[in-house]
Amino acid sequence: MKEPDLDLPLAEWIVLAIMAERPSHGFAIASLTAEGAEIGEFWYVSRPMVYRSITRLVERGLITPVGSEEGNRGPQRMIYAATPSAKATVDRWLGEPVAQLFDVRAELTCKLLLLQRRAASPSHLVERQRVVIDEIEESLRAKEHVGDYLPRAIYAWRLEHVRAARRFLDAVDVDGDVDSTRPAVTTG
Repeated sequence: MKEPDLDLPLAEWIVLAIMAERPSHGFAIASLTAEGAEIGEFWYVSRPMVYRSITRLVERGLITPVGSEEGNRGPQRMIYAATPSAKATVDRWLGEPVAQLFDVRAELTCKLLLLQRRAASPSHLVERQRVVIDEIEESLRAKEHVGDYLPRAIYAWRLEHVRAARRFLDAVDVDGDVDSTRPAVTTG
């Protein structure tokens, strides 16, 4: 069996994570990732992309067919399950903070949604993500006064993104209610 590939596109991670919850078929996953649906509300994955992801995950040995069921209309639906090693890989991925600031919007929010589906606390991921955000901020602060007006403006823009990411992390509801113990993030 192939070793799980840790460099999957986000759509494939989403499909794999849903199948790691329980065996499923493409139509059910596409229903979750459709525009306005539970996951699709925040990160849309088209039906064709779901089926391409399933094909790639099978090719990589991360999911395997386990049966089929009759569809309401049309052909039988193939049901797939994540392999035990793929489930462990998904668990690790869900706990890893994103390394790049621009991945907060897509990858981190998807991880948080998938953790919520599992009724798993995101607190460990959020705390690890805070460390990464702090490191990004430190790196940007070292450069914020370098160069002429344009580089300074770009670093100021990136620092504002850091502050927005920190406010997002502050707003994540980790205990079922608003965390009033965290100080408000200042933007100035």
